[in-house]
Parts: sequence; C-alpha cells; structure tokens
Amino acid sequence: MPLTISEIAELVDGELTGNSDELIRSVSSPQNAGPHDLIFISDESGFSFAEDSAAGCVIAPMAFASSIEKPLIRVLDPKKAFAIAGSHLHPRKDRPAEIHPSAVIAKGARIGDNVFIGAFCCVGEGSEVGDGTHLRAGVKIGNGVKIGPNCTLHQNVTVEDGVLIGSGVILKSGAVIGSKGFGFVRDGQSLIKFPQIGTVVIEDDVEIGANSCVDRGALGETRIGEGTKIDNLVQIAHNVKIGKRVVIAALVGVSGSVEIGDDCVVGGQTGFADHTKIEDGVVIGAKSAVFPGKHVRSGVWAGIPVLPISEYKRLNAHIRALPRLREEVRELGEVLRRLESLVQKGSGEE
Repeated sequence: MPLTISEIAELVDGELTGNSDELIRSVSSPQNAGPHDLIFISDESGFSFAEDSAAGCVIAPMAFASSIEKPLIRVLDPKKAFAIAGSHLHPRKDRPAEIHPSAVIAKGARIGDNVFIGAFCCVGEGSEVGDGTHLRAGVKIGNGVKIGPNCTLHQNVTVEDGVLIGSGVILKSGAVIGSKGFGFVRDGQSLIKFPQIGTVVIEDDVEIGANSCVDRGALGETRIGEGTKIDNLVQIAHNVKIGKRVVIAALVGVSGSVEIGDDCVVGGQTGFADHTKIEDGVVIGAKSAVFPGKHVRSGVWAGIPVLPISEYKRLNAHIRALPRLREEVRELGEVLRRLESLVQKGSGEE
C-alpha cells in the first residue's frame, strides 16, 4: 500500500527533512532501490550507499549528521522503523471472500466472514475457521480444529484433529501441525506405540516456517506461545512448551517435554534432548546441543554440550592452542632425548 513520506515519518515517529509529499511504494536495498523505494542505514558508514542510491527516501539514526539530497527520516532504531514501514507498504495480500468449487467443506464445519478457501482445501467435521482467515490451495484441516481470525495458512499446510490456533497466525507451506508424537515403549524385540492423543495449542501472532512440524502432546498439549516465530524445517516434539516471543532458526530439533521460556533466541541446527528447561531470555548459539535434563539459566550459551558463552570461548581458545602445544611437547621431547643421551655418555665414561 503506497504511503507518502510524511505518512511514513509519522508512522515510525521520526524526524523528517526534505520533501514530504513524494509517494513511496516499496522497501529495497540501497543498491536496488528506485525513486519510489524506501531504504535504511544503521550508521554513518552507510552514508555513501544512501548518497549513491536512487531511493526516494532514507531512514537513518537520530545521530546521523550528514546531509544528503533526498528526503531523510531520522529515528532511534532505523532497522525497526524500516520493518514497521515495510509491514505497511507490503501488507498481507488481500483476497476476496471465496470458497473454491474444488474445496471440500464438512457440513458441520463453521466458516467465518470474509474467509478465503483455495483450490483442493479440506475442512473437517466440527472445525471452525475464523473471520478473515485465508486457506491457500491444498490446505487440509482435520476434525474439531479451531482457527482464529485473520490467519494465513499457505499451500499444503496440514492441521490435524483437535488443534487450537489463535488469531493472526501464519503457517508457511508444508507445515504440519498436530501429527502424532514420536514415542515408543520397548517390549523385548518389538516397540509399542505410546498413546499420542493430546493436542496442539498455537497462541496469537505465531509464525511457523515451511515444512516445520509441531507434534501433538502424548496425553496433554504441545503449546507455542504468543508472538513466537519459528523458521523453516524445525521439529517440535510432543508436550513441548515454548514461551512468548521466542525466535527459533531453521533446522532446530526440540525433543519431547522440553520447556523454553519467554523471549529466547535459538540458533540454527541446535538440538534439545528431552526434558530440558530453558529459562526466559536465554540465547543459544547455532549448532549447539542441550543434553537431557539440562537446566539452562539466563545468559548466552553455545557449544556441544552447551556451555555459558565465556566458558565456551575459553575452551575454544584452548583447542586452538593445541597445535602450538603439540609442537612445544615435540620440542621438549627432543630436548629430553638429548639430555638422556648426555647422561648415558657421562655414565659410560665413569
């Protein structure tokens, strides 16, 4: 949705200098921007990029002292302001209310107002789809599912029976919500499936990336907290509890009954073993491993097994020093052999 520069300045609570009436249609990088694009720079080092760019407007930090010959909006946090402006310039694509002829809607399903249901979608018996929600092509909704208002389920998303989804939730293509968890009991030479009859609760404003899976609880629930953002190809196992505003990068695996507190950040390819507990605000670096039953307290952690970042860096420094230490040991060995040779010669002369 196009906005004037003055409207953007007001939206991000910024200080505007320059022409305020020009229309901005999109966000862009400085290198690719055109006269109707908005860009941002984080500090003075970006001045040359802003000056050389063809962008129609620049968002810059409040302390930005340089002057450029294009409209400038100074703000406290340029990246945040750019994101806010971007969300208004590029809102969710509005689709008219429609149920495609190829969609299969159970008689007992309840469809809200202004709902878009694309080709080959299925909505099961007793399920509810909230007002303004979009089900893109190929979405499969099981029985007894409740989906709140203004959600977007992209192509080929599957939501199994009994799942509860809040408002404003985004599920990217191929995500599977509510599949049976991975739990077995050994019986001699065979494995017996442990009951997986719980549910999944996804709170408001959650986003789950493409081809990610959230398994239903075994006997209770798996819960994803409000405002949490999960990247592509993430596995969330049964009975996991993830707090509010958590950010989880791609290829993370979260085993059963893990608890992750509010406002945590998890780097890509991190693995959580079962029954671990992560306190609020923890940051875990990429490719880390949290071993079974570990209680990770507040702070920044990394490594295999996961350690406080200061300890992890110290151990890494020791590891990097091993080649030098090996060479020193080799040299000491040479010195020792020479000393032994001298001692043997002295003994022989006596």
